[in-house]
Amino acid sequence: MIGNSLSKEFDPIKAPATQGIEDPAKQEAPLCALAKGGAVHDREGRQDSVGHILTFQTVEKIIYGRGSLSQLSCEAARLGRKALLVTGMSSLKRLGVLDKVIRPLQGKGVDVVLFNKVEAEPSLRTVELGIEEARRHQCDLVISIGGGSAIDVGKVVAGLVRAPGNVREYFLGKREIVEKGLPFIAIPTTAGTGAEVTMNSVLTDPEGLVKQSIRSPFLLADVALVDPELTLTMPPHITAYSGMDALTQAIEGFTSKGSGPVTDALALKAVELIGRNLLRAYEAPGDIEAREALSTGSLMAGMAFASARLGAVHGLAHPVGVRYHKPHGLVCAVLLPYVMRFNLPVVARKYAEVAAALGAGEAAEAGIRYIERLLDRLGIPRKLGEFGLVENDIDAIARDALPSGSTKANPRDVTYDDLVAILKENL
Repeated sequence: MIGNSLSKEFDPIKAPATQGIEDPAKQEAPLCALAKGGAVHDREGRQDSVGHILTFQTVEKIIYGRGSLSQLSCEAARLGRKALLVTGMSSLKRLGVLDKVIRPLQGKGVDVVLFNKVEAEPSLRTVELGIEEARRHQCDLVISIGGGSAIDVGKVVAGLVRAPGNVREYFLGKREIVEKGLPFIAIPTTAGTGAEVTMNSVLTDPEGLVKQSIRSPFLLADVALVDPELTLTMPPHITAYSGMDALTQAIEGFTSKGSGPVTDALALKAVELIGRNLLRAYEAPGDIEAREALSTGSLMAGMAFASARLGAVHGLAHPVGVRYHKPHGLVCAVLLPYVMRFNLPVVARKYAEVAAALGAGEAAEAGIRYIERLLDRLGIPRKLGEFGLVENDIDAIARDALPSGSTKANPRDVTYDDLVAILKENL
């Protein structure tokens, strides 16, 4: 049995872990499944996708499991001879992870150019600098190692290094990526964002207070390498925020208008793996079984929502995060119960499946209450007002969130007034 964390019947610490295993619509490529109607939910959340065309796309190769970082040098040597290595600013070097990456690559004849300038909320300028570095050194491969920010920067550097124009033109939708760029390998060190298997890159324009995606199937990695041992050094608060981001992605991917049988299978298993193991990893950071469950769950959630899309949590999270400079996973965590209650009338049956996957019982509302208790145990606030939201900002946030592709994929149709009501509940 996978360890339950917060249901009345189970102790979250003693339970065992499982082994073995957004964005304004005009900025994004059309979602084919939604264009054909996508999934249809009745009032109890039964899904009817008969007669609808659904698309599932993922990366070319996924390598995962404990110790899988050892496969990097062989994969890199297959794809190129000079790699731009994209990372955050300091932690991986301090922890000795970079040496474990660079030396084997050099041993296989792959030269490494280090680009360690990625900030927590990567900007368009950071991507431009990465592209300049890759061009100057004539790199023929990009490798990203780190959290979602490092991976998102690496994706766009690889995708645009040979492309005309500048990053801002793609960010604003004035240009589209029309062909594959350099080979790209993604290695997450959080369990988390699922960025290693998605086709979008979330970037920020600090000047315009805009956070949105560049999206293209040409941004998909050639190799996603997921080694749970790389997540063992994550601080508890990063474990909590990235884990709640992944759980939100799993739940939203499971219930979105673009969901279907293939993505549902991935998303629901992700809910189980993440929801039953997050608290254990938070409270016992060295528990490799819990870390492996989170890494696998995050990977599966990413595979699901990359095709199914997300929902109103992510639609709201981007404008909130960029306005108050708060971690994306934290914002998603706070919003999740509110949006789930809003969606309950149209996806009750699916939320009952979520509750069962969490081990919380068979009632849809039980899953929401489970998540609220989980937030308390993780030390996460219950309202956005606790870290900045004020009533004067609600109108602008709601207007920014309404045209988001994520908001449009929400299972229940969302109006401006609905978003305002959700935000006012958070004061």
